[in-house]
Amino acid sequence: MILIARELRLRDIGGIIVVDFIDMTDDSNKRLIYEEMKKAVEKDRSTVGVSELSKLGLMEITRKRVRPSVTFMISEPCPCCHGIGRVEALDTSFSKIEREICRRLAVSGHNPDPEKPKLWPRFLLRVDHEMCTYLTSGKRTKLGILSSSLKVWVLLKIARGFTRGAFELLPYSDQKDTDEQKELSPESPPPREAGRPRLSVFPIKKWMSRAKRAK
Repeated sequence: MILIARELRLRDIGGIIVVDFIDMTDDSNKRLIYEEMKKAVEKDRSTVGVSELSKLGLMEITRKRVRPSVTFMISEPCPCCHGIGRVEALDTSFSKIEREICRRLAVSGHNPDPEKPKLWPRFLLRVDHEMCTYLTSGKRTKLGILSSSLKVWVLLKIARGFTRGAFELLPYSDQKDTDEQKELSPESPPPREAGRPRLSVFPIKKWMSRAKRAK
């Protein structure tokens, strides 16, 4: 009894504690255990209630916690899962992005023409690194499928400090891409810049043979 009361004080356990005394059939022994437990918890500065043993040999002890738990004092909730121990699946986050784009298109009343991709709406999507990898991995990327199905252009940017599943969707009108932004569109070759010379690629062996002939 003394050991049980001591553990309750040291661990500062609060709530309802159930102690199972196995094979306790004698009523006199049950009464003796009950009296000893009441004496053992008298040293506790917290409010402790002890009930008599039931027919199954169970004793219920109620105790009020005096201070916050050690884990609560030396730690803080996870910013990603907010203390629940689970994070949102990437598929769920992708569905939220898709619904947000559909909502923006519905509010603006814009109906993209499949035959005029240059007039499709443009959006800037800021996500965390894991979501960026999810959207751009594979032969047919998730972002490419999203752009093709909704008839939009999406510029993807990794946002520092974003937790998993967080995203920000903004309208985008500038046609110039920065070093940190890349434009992901339906599968079509990018237009060649005006005034940029074409480059011819020669095999190394063939180029070396031509150089020897010149000598």
